[in-house]
Amino acid sequence: MVQQGERSADSAPRELDVRLTELLETCIEGLRGPLTIGALTGGRSNPTFLLHAHEQCFVLRSRPAAASSPSAHRIDREVRVLQALEGSDVPVPRVLLHVADASYFGAPFYLMTLVDGEAIEDPALPDLADSLRTRAYHRAIDILASLHNLSPDAIGLAGFGGQGDYNARQLTRWSGQMASDGSVPPALLELGSVLTRTLPRQTRTSVVHGDYRFGNLLQSEGAISAVLDWELSTLGDPFADLAYFLLPFDLPRGGLLLRGLSEKHRRDSGIPDRETLASRYCRATGQPLPSGWPAYRAFALFRTAAIAHGVFHRQTAGALTAHQACQLDELAEIGLAILGRNAPLP
Repeated sequence: MVQQGERSADSAPRELDVRLTELLETCIEGLRGPLTIGALTGGRSNPTFLLHAHEQCFVLRSRPAAASSPSAHRIDREVRVLQALEGSDVPVPRVLLHVADASYFGAPFYLMTLVDGEAIEDPALPDLADSLRTRAYHRAIDILASLHNLSPDAIGLAGFGGQGDYNARQLTRWSGQMASDGSVPPALLELGSVLTRTLPRQTRTSVVHGDYRFGNLLQSEGAISAVLDWELSTLGDPFADLAYFLLPFDLPRGGLLLRGLSEKHRRDSGIPDRETLASRYCRATGQPLPSGWPAYRAFALFRTAAIAHGVFHRQTAGALTAHQACQLDELAEIGLAILGRNAPLP
């Protein structure tokens, strides 16, 4: 079973240096050395490690040592949201220690509890029984609704994030990022242009996760034990979170970039359809889907393509390969089709 990620095959456990060991033994009650640490897979752009102590295990998450932008990889923001959510209906690991002094580990870091569960990247949840797939999807929606029902002010997250319309900020950010990298496929440029006219303005504000998907949810037998990877969390439009979680329903099973949930694959699989899940969310939040819901779905595709574009551009240090361009085109064309056919509300 995976526990907050799997150990990286190319990073054998190593002993911590004496200074860091002494700090942890002093600050964490009951923690005793010798301490060893090994890298975990997952964790997105912030390195994540499994820390072994005497009869105990913890998770250590750090800022990349090579991070150049002060605004990027803000693990202090992760710590803030995790602490704010402790004790809520949103299950999260408990933060035990936050160390801003980079001299101990080469970068700021925090230590949190280890939570049992498996993070499953494939939205089809292939190794679960049908009934457990239903349970997992229902629980994921219920947790997302619980997150969005929380008052940011009441849990100490007032001012957590940028000001102004979240949707406009996100669209400007990702469009600008691609423009600075260059070589953007025409279909993706067209989708961005259409979204500038169709993406609704934000009307509700909540804490949003920013990357809410099964790959960031620890589960066991369909029960979700923790929501991980809060590095993109901010105050924003909750419908953007919902659209992103439901993104696989707009993607083909054999997608070039991401695996989706074709209708054929979902039939008799125990996976509820998009309409059922959206309705469950709306009942839990007391909010109907906005009239511009198709644009939210299209923007989830655009944002995913924009992030992938940045990754591809760094990999090639220049122009995209033909295969990379096809992967981005696939997402863009799906988004344009959603907007062009005026898809009915779920």
